[in-house]
Amino acid sequence: MNRRMVPGLLIALASVTHASTAAAVDLLTVAEQAVAHDADLAASRAGSRAARLAVPKARAALLPQLSGGWGRAYNRTSIEGLPSDSYWQNGWTVTLTQPVFDWSRWTTYRQADFVNARGALDAARAQQRAILQAVRAYFDELAAEDELARADDYTLALEQHIERLQRRQAAGEATVIDLRDAEAAREQARLQQTDARSDLRLRRLALEQITGEPFAGLSHLSDSALMPHLSPDDRDSWVTRAEAHDYMVQLKQIDRRIAQFEVEKARARNLPVVNLTANHTPAGAASGFARPTTTTTAMLSVTIPLFEGGETDAIIDETRALEDKAVEELLGATRVAGATARENWSRFHDGVTRVEGLMRVAQTSRAALSATQAGYKVGSRTSTDVLRAADSFYTGRRDLIRARYTAIVALLQLKAATATLDLDEVARANGLLAGAAEGRGAVANRQAVEAERAAPAVNEQGVASRSAQQTTASAGPAPMTPIEALRLAQQKALAATR
Repeated sequence: MNRRMVPGLLIALASVTHASTAAAVDLLTVAEQAVAHDADLAASRAGSRAARLAVPKARAALLPQLSGGWGRAYNRTSIEGLPSDSYWQNGWTVTLTQPVFDWSRWTTYRQADFVNARGALDAARAQQRAILQAVRAYFDELAAEDELARADDYTLALEQHIERLQRRQAAGEATVIDLRDAEAAREQARLQQTDARSDLRLRRLALEQITGEPFAGLSHLSDSALMPHLSPDDRDSWVTRAEAHDYMVQLKQIDRRIAQFEVEKARARNLPVVNLTANHTPAGAASGFARPTTTTTAMLSVTIPLFEGGETDAIIDETRALEDKAVEELLGATRVAGATARENWSRFHDGVTRVEGLMRVAQTSRAALSATQAGYKVGSRTSTDVLRAADSFYTGRRDLIRARYTAIVALLQLKAATATLDLDEVARANGLLAGAAEGRGAVANRQAVEAERAAPAVNEQGVASRSAQQTTASAGPAPMTPIEALRLAQQKALAATR
């Protein structure tokens, strides 16, 4: 590459980077979009509004019922020995009915509170499910982006290595075998690029389906972010919480209570029903043939079931069986909640341990790559050694990033198991992502690669030398996408070798 072209290329890359980073969205924004777009959540909220009406409906059945009516009747009277009589009669009536004792209605009123609570819980569970689905899709896309960036990194590194091999072969310092091995590795890396692009395209479509709109880019995890802490940190506390507060457990607890009320209502069919009824009927004139009459009655009625062909006993047995079913479902939901909490607690702790181990691996593989490249220049290492070290470095870096994503998702899934995952928790996790001032996530990774290639010397702690840090700073404060920062580093390194 012509050295005079580098400044213009850097300016173009910086401007494109700034424009693309400005469009990046964070985890909280994606979660809010998913909550607003989720059709199942909207349906659950509508169901919750309907469930709230169970209380006024049940209360209305216990209050006085007032009805009125109007009628017109034709009457014909025949008395032996007297002439027959016929006339029209108009009248209206008002009836008041007050339940005095109806255990079935009273039980329905007590049951309505649980129906209302179930609707609210179902809506809260649907919102948590939408948030968790968005979180998984978000980090799945981030992992796909990082895999594509890794494949791009590795491919460009191989191309740079092949160019060095070609120059060394022309000088008689490299063999055709070394060149063919490097070219085969490059073709394999290009295939990985193709697979990574396809996977990223699918992940973006999945996230778009969840949120209802496409995003130009996502904010990545900041390299300086520390893994979050669990409070409390012991597994049994989280298991106990999950077994008591998991949304499915709470729903099954309410289902069991509703089933118990159904049994009580079925037994109430054997009890008497007492109603107080008052009726007032002022009649109109009888067309000159009879006097107007007004009737007012009040009655306390008692209805006692005597025989229904065994229907009541069958209904009682049915509701008891449904109560047993609800009890077993509650037991199963409790077991699943406890197992899920144990699994996610272990995943989080194992993930944190894995992140710590992979950080050490990344440091050592970075130093090993720099040492191997230096050894290759002086002839103590072969081209195959360089390829192997490069593959180890890029694979280890990818595994580190994925391990961090897995740990964060496991933590949020653990929160979901205890019914505490909401947008506030997502906002806390959102703080781990790189801010607008820091740019897109993986930027620090790309800058570290840039430092390595411009100045390969790395100390034992994996910190780049002063010259490498200066090279990184020269890129300017403008945030970059991973691929753009990578290409900038590649172009600088390539220009330096020439």
